[in-house]
Amino acid sequence: MDFFIEVPEEMYSNAESFDESLGMWFWNIAVMIAPYASGNLRRSITLASNNSKKINIRYSLMRANYMKFLEEGLGPVKKHTQFIGTKTRLAIVEQLIIHLTTRDNPMVTRTPYVTLRNTKGVFPSEKAFLRSANMGTQTINPNVRRKISQIREANYRKQNSLKVTNFSGKRVRTNKMRSTNGISILNTMYLEAKS
Repeated sequence: MDFFIEVPEEMYSNAESFDESLGMWFWNIAVMIAPYASGNLRRSITLASNNSKKINIRYSLMRANYMKFLEEGLGPVKKHTQFIGTKTRLAIVEQLIIHLTTRDNPMVTRTPYVTLRNTKGVFPSEKAFLRSANMGTQTINPNVRRKISQIREANYRKQNSLKVTNFSGKRVRTNKMRSTNGISILNTMYLEAKS
């Protein structure tokens, strides 16, 4: 999922160019608005490009496959519906208007930081993967959640004859999480799904 910011030519001519700090601020906004349980979804948001003509904030489905269900309000969690399409977009548009009106650059221009943590909020679809890897189903850590997302998205893309791709860009800063027993089983499942 990509989030592009494009400005009409006449408005861009008046603004001349985007300052890099604007892209960093928008990226921070996108990370702050994203739902937060383990931190995996927030760390999957990258700043794919940030230059004077284009700001591209990218949400990686390979790292957080469940975000499409949260965005569309499908599944057990409905409270985050349209967190990208409405909430994030409106917040960024508001900040862009303020920037174009005042010509002031944002004050917060650091790389976003996300604290990764174990969570008890395990999605029902994740429990089957946890069981098959002989892991507990009461809690999940962000590394395991990311690996399950990779498996699910690789399977989806394979079934629909879509290319499995990884995207690059600036990534958020995070704390280090220990790997969990059983993640090697999930990694094998991912490699099988990917091939």
